[in-house]
Formats: sequence, C-alpha cells, structure tokens
Amino acid sequence: VLRECLGIRCFLGLTATATSATARDVQQHLGIGRENGIGVGEAGIPKNLQLSVSMDVDRDKSLLSLLRAWNFGNSGSGIVYCTRREESERLAGLIQREFPAIPTPEPSENTGKSKRKAANFVVAAAYHAGLAASERRRIQRDFMANRIRILCATVSFGMGLDKPDVSGIFHFNIPGNVERYVQEVGRAGRDGRAARCHLFLQPQVGGKGGFWGRFGVFG
Repeated sequence: VLRECLGIRCFLGLTATATSATARDVQQHLGIGRENGIGVGEAGIPKNLQLSVSMDVDRDKSLLSLLRAWNFGNSGSGIVYCTRREESERLAGLIQREFPAIPTPEPSENTGKSKRKAANFVVAAAYHAGLAASERRRIQRDFMANRIRILCATVSFGMGLDKPDVSGIFHFNIPGNVERYVQEVGRAGRDGRAARCHLFLQPQVGGKGGFWGRFGVFG
C-alpha cells in the first residue's frame, strides 16, 4: 500500500528495544532487503545505569534497605515494578508506612535554586490497570510533578514516559523477557546522572529452562 498507492519509496523504522528477530520481521514485512540499508543492532544499556541483582529470602526487607541506601529524598524519583496489581498496592502501603513524608524541592523565588518546601508529598503510590482512568492520570501527573516520589507499578505504567530525574528502577518481580527489562531500566538516568537499577531474582519463576535461564541468570 505504501509503495503502490502512496508512492513512498523510502522507509525508516526506529525503536529503542527491538530484538534482532523483531527487526528482521519488520524488514520482511516492509520488503526491505539488507542491501538496502537496514541496520540491526543489540540493545545497549546506558553507561550511567548501575545494574545489580540479588536473590533474597525476604524481598520486602531487602527492598526497604535498598530504598534507604538509595536516599530517595535527595535522589529524584523511583519506580518499583511488580507483576500483580495487589502487589503494587501492598508495596506502596509498605513504603508509605516505613518512610516518613519528606519535603519536596521547589525553585526559590529569589535565587531560582532548589529549596525544600514545608509541605509534605506522598512518598509512594500504586499504579495499575485496575484503577479508573481518571485516577491513573492523576497519579501520573503527581509523579511527574514530584508530588509522588516512588511509584509501585505494573507494566501498564511507563510507555512513553520521559521523566529525566528518575534515578531508581527496582524490579520486585522478574520481567517476562529481556526486552521488557531493557525497556524499563531505560526509563532511569535520562538526565545523564548515575541511576540505580536492581532486579530481585526468583529461582521459582522460569528456572534454568525458562526465558531468563537461557541467558544464564540462574547460573
């Protein structure tokens, strides 16, 4: 249709996280041969992202320890990714109880520099597809405006997100595939500063024969 009806002769397809197989599939459907200039590259992890993994008996306790070490009050925003809606609600409540509300930064009228506002913001909130659309929009607006510091979210959050000060991505559950993992950690560190990305391993999910096991994640 593009060629015959619209007369388009040049195609450019761009994405940040397509695997080689996906790129070849797009190439085939668009009728683009390798000799015509298609480029397929491996997904890269930005150098300012500090990746870590752990296998913990008590993931709740370990997550809270990571958040304390991360010092989120002075380190921008963070996202905790979960696979289930009820888990995102539970973790948001846990984080909200464990950490006191802290002042949110706002520009000073006199100097233009950041100062601490006396009013407190919400430390953590849950975001998932089970919420009403209006509630999801409100939560996302508050997160973008730093009125919510940590978002405990399912995969329904993040597509098209561009928030430069996200400095922590914590995967409480293992993503379904490596492509999604690369996509989600790529939402951190867009301001060029160092960002922490931690993955909690669960050997009972997939195991050595599963998707992540084929990448040597479980030894």
